[in-house]
Amino acid sequence: MKTIKILQYIFLCVGLITLSTTGIWSYTTLEFVNNARSTQGTVTDLIQSRSSSSSSTRNSYVYRPKVTFRTETGEDITFQSSTGSNPPAYARGENLNVLYDPENPQNAKISDTLSLWLGPIILGIIGFIFSVIGIGFSVYFYKKGKQKKYLLRYGTPVTAQIDSIIQNTNVRVNGKHPFQIIAQWQDPVSNTLHLFKSENIWFNPEPHIESDIITVLLNQAAPQKYYVDISFLPKTAE
Repeated sequence: MKTIKILQYIFLCVGLITLSTTGIWSYTTLEFVNNARSTQGTVTDLIQSRSSSSSSTRNSYVYRPKVTFRTETGEDITFQSSTGSNPPAYARGENLNVLYDPENPQNAKISDTLSLWLGPIILGIIGFIFSVIGIGFSVYFYKKGKQKKYLLRYGTPVTAQIDSIIQNTNVRVNGKHPFQIIAQWQDPVSNTLHLFKSENIWFNPEPHIESDIITVLLNQAAPQKYYVDISFLPKTAE
C-alpha cells in the first residue's frame, strides 16, 4: 500500500536528518570543549521549572542550577544550566567546574557529561531508532520485491485450492486491515500439504474471485519461498 511506502520514507528521512543534526551538534559541542576555558563556579540558586515531559494532569518539576563564575579577566558571569533534574543534581553553594567561551563568556556550561552531551545523546538515540525502522522497511520491501521478480520469472507454477479469505490483523494502516487469500496445494511426489498466503490486498478480493483455484509460483528448491499470483485482481487507484 502506498501509505506504508510513504511511512518508510518518512522514518528514513527523519532518522537521517536527526542523525545529521546529532553529528553537527556533537561537533559544535566538541569544538566548544576544545576551545573553552575551565574555571571554578558556584551554584547560587536552583531554578524550578516544569518538566517538558510532564502531562497536564500531573505537576512535575526539574531544578536547573544557576551558576556564578569569574573569568580570567576578572568578570563575574552568572548563567543558568540548560539541563535540570529532580531531585537536583547540585546543591546551593556547591562548587563545580565550568567551561566558557573566552570570546563570549555568557556561553558557558557546567563541565559534566549531562550538561554537555545529554542533548546529542537523546537526539542520536531518536535518530538511530527512526533510521533502523526506515532501513528495516527498505530492506524488507527490497527483498520481497526481488523474490517476487525471481518467482515470476523462474518459479514453478502449481494450481492451489483456495481455502479462505482472511484479514491480516497483524497489519493496520489508517484503521484498516488488509486481506489475504489462503490456498493449499498437495505435492503429488512427497504427498506434503503446503499452505500459501497471498501478499496483502487492500480491498476485499472475494467479489473478484470467479474460481476456487489459484496459481502459485513455487521455488522448488525452497518451497517456503513462493508467490501467490493475484494478477487477475483489479488494480487500486492511486
